[in-house]
Amino acid sequence: WLLLTVCLGAFMATLDTSIVNIALPQIARDFGGSLAQISWVVMAYLLTNASLLITSGRLGDLLPPGRLFFLGMTVFTGASALCGLSPNLTWLIASRLLQGMGAAVMLGVAPKIIALTYGLGERGFALGLLSASFATGISVGAPLGGAITAYLGWPYIFFINLFICGPALMLGRRPLKSLRPLAPWNWQSFDLPGSLILAASLGLLILGLSRLRETGGQDLWTVGALGGAALSFGILLLVERRQAVPLIHLELWQSWPFVVGSVTVVLTFAAVMGTFFLLPFFLEQIYHYSPSQTGLLLATLSLTNALVSPLGGYLADRLGNMLILRIGSTLVLLGLSTLWLAGPVLSALGLAGRLALIGLGFGLFQAPNLNEILRGVPPSLVGLAASTNAALKNLGALLGISLLVIIFAGANLHEVRLNPGVCLDLSCFQRAFAVAVGVGALNLLTNLLPRKTLKN
Repeated sequence: WLLLTVCLGAFMATLDTSIVNIALPQIARDFGGSLAQISWVVMAYLLTNASLLITSGRLGDLLPPGRLFFLGMTVFTGASALCGLSPNLTWLIASRLLQGMGAAVMLGVAPKIIALTYGLGERGFALGLLSASFATGISVGAPLGGAITAYLGWPYIFFINLFICGPALMLGRRPLKSLRPLAPWNWQSFDLPGSLILAASLGLLILGLSRLRETGGQDLWTVGALGGAALSFGILLLVERRQAVPLIHLELWQSWPFVVGSVTVVLTFAAVMGTFFLLPFFLEQIYHYSPSQTGLLLATLSLTNALVSPLGGYLADRLGNMLILRIGSTLVLLGLSTLWLAGPVLSALGLAGRLALIGLGFGLFQAPNLNEILRGVPPSLVGLAASTNAALKNLGALLGISLLVIIFAGANLHEVRLNPGVCLDLSCFQRAFAVAVGVGALNLLTNLLPRKTLKN
């Protein structure tokens, strides 16, 4: 029951990163608002997830991880109900912030629960099931979200969490609460200043990018938020140098494979997830697909990614990490380029092929890149490097969504209303996709750099 509960939690936490995308056009029609405002439905979840993921992993070392997971799933479930009951866009965004907090706690402590519960002979199998839960959640989000939105309405993409997480909480309550932490709680072992400054830094960064989308950077709030983010990151570096047990080990950033791999993670997720955010609007506004049809088309990207990801790791073990991740980066760039060049008349098969090409490259890239990252860090920091990599994926997605939405309609984005009578121009999407291609090209160039370990 313990493994089932943990895997269900991981499945739901990742499902809610993809299932919402397909419902965004309908949410926009119901609540009104600009694309910049609607983007916060996705970004709010990613923001709290990215901000708290590393902190949650550290807390799992110091507090009973089972109780933390139970708390995270409870918060996630309650926030899901609030999302479905949202009377306006502000309520929905606030509920998504809370939902992201619960998801971050579940994802941060799930690997630690498995490490505590299973010995070396069983741990690999359990971790494999956990990884499969992540991939499945991402894969089924688009088609499931499309079907639910088309036949029941968008609130039910959140209510479905109650029917899965509710029984999981009842089944896993006793085994989760029986787990003990790896070390006794000690405030000196928890970097509270670093956790708070990291959350503030990311919050100011995303707030500044959001204001930039609305105003074009022509007001003091935008400049202040972005300047505050830069200042907060600088303070974070100074604070972490003096912490006995820092949240962010600066030693990690002295490893060249870790640095290059982290940069490419951010670039890859910025290009792919930024594009993925715009795709429902693109498919419904330009090609006039229904939500259920859009969900099936988007599933070609996510399903290809999920199916190919294990193959990427298998091939990397035999042919080398760098070769496979470079092939993956090349395929992502090719897929984005074909999407950028797509005309106003294109068959469903043509669209599916373009999205599958992106998913193929995305799947081939991730496992070899993580292997290269972990190869360049000391064994004692492997867990921290992996959780940092997960947080950087969310950060990349946040930056990609912000960047492409800024480009989508420029400084006057707040005037673009996604009401049923408004048809967005193809050139707006092409402009945004061109930027995604540029980010993908920069990612490929970065992956051509050698990753010899300079210092571990």
